[in-house]
Amino acid sequence: MAKLIKLTRTSWQQPFCDRKKEHVLWGSHTEVRENCNLLDGTRRLLQVSFEPRFELDVVDYFQITSGREIKFPKALVDMVSPIVLENPESSFVITVLDGAEQEGGKIDTKNDPANLITGRATTIMARVGQQKFRKQVMEYWGGACALSGVKEVNLLIASHIVPWSQSKNGAKLDPFNGLLLAPHYDRLFDQGLISFSDDGSILLSSIAEKLPPEFGLSKSMKLHKLNPEHLPYITAHRKTFGFA
Repeated sequence: MAKLIKLTRTSWQQPFCDRKKEHVLWGSHTEVRENCNLLDGTRRLLQVSFEPRFELDVVDYFQITSGREIKFPKALVDMVSPIVLENPESSFVITVLDGAEQEGGKIDTKNDPANLITGRATTIMARVGQQKFRKQVMEYWGGACALSGVKEVNLLIASHIVPWSQSKNGAKLDPFNGLLLAPHYDRLFDQGLISFSDDGSILLSSIAEKLPPEFGLSKSMKLHKLNPEHLPYITAHRKTFGFA
């Protein structure tokens, strides 16, 4: 099993080195077990954070086994396994949430975990559904950037047209509220520097028009597969950022 990388007293990084054990995190550092009080048979509130490109962060109560391992539930295993197998050089970070650091590295376990769930974990847990969203957006756009046609699956971003935080429940995971974009186009779109007309033609802000050629922008660019169901979201994006 790969050696864990200590980040703080309550968090550590797990490399994807042992591809046969992607469903188990070993609390192999004595210091981790001592500071986080990982006791056999207990359930602890943990955050499992992957690289941002995977759009998968999970907060839940995880089973501690033998005081050394954190057992992942099957639902998480099903999501994690393909990530691990396809990205052996990557990693994830585990953070213990149901305890606050005190002087001397002791953990105060009297804090109510429910407060942490309400204040911090709810929005993170919601992102689990974005795995399905990303898959559907990828399928619709054929695994290619909706604007440039570039096919580089590991780099492309399934971007919400109307942001998750501003979307109604039905729109949060609606694949038509998504565009598959290369990172720099995603950033420009997210910042409202570009948008699109109802026929998919690109709209450039005054700032975008002045960007150098290296940004790969052209007034002739157009989304290559726009569906009528995209239009309410595209319209909302234009209005938000003041495009005519």
